[in-house]
Amino acid sequence: MICTIPNVLSLARLLIFLPILWLLAIYGQLVWLGAVLAGALLTDVLDGQLARRLNQVTALGSRLDSIADNTLLVSAVVWLLMLRPEVIHGRHGVVLALSVALWAVSIIIGWVRFHRFADLHLYSDKTAAVVGGVFLVTCFMFGFHAWIFYLAAGISALANIEGIVLLITRDEVNEHMGSIFCTAGKSEHIHASRVTAL
Repeated sequence: MICTIPNVLSLARLLIFLPILWLLAIYGQLVWLGAVLAGALLTDVLDGQLARRLNQVTALGSRLDSIADNTLLVSAVVWLLMLRPEVIHGRHGVVLALSVALWAVSIIIGWVRFHRFADLHLYSDKTAAVVGGVFLVTCFMFGFHAWIFYLAAGISALANIEGIVLLITRDEVNEHMGSIFCTAGKSEHIHASRVTAL
């Protein structure tokens, strides 16, 4: 069931928004880059909401969403380095490197343990995505502001640490886990309803 509205939004983020954003970044159109990025991030919010409301939650949709999210995230880091080099000056660069490293470790652990992107979509991930999105959009449109950067990096680090702990301590993971605090007393065997909803 690929032709659902949520899947179309995820594919649009990957196949339409991403190439446009790369062109804007290459040509240094910072304000437009920020504006179009805001639109791409809005599709990320909408696809998950619509999937749940329309009962179109699938394993394929979850993976498309994760691939689109991670591709956009890696691209955004590259755009930051290209267009806002102040983000790597001094301790900013160390914080950015640590944030990216934690994210990469969580991806690698998920791949090694479960042979796929572990689609956790934790509450902390969602918070990090919102704050990180605000940082990226405002950074491209209005310039680099250290306090938003550190807030986004801190929340992202906590979200990735939570994800790493879950990936290491659980036999199975799925996007309905919510938080390590919600799952602490539950069985190690948590079944993904998305897989059965294909």
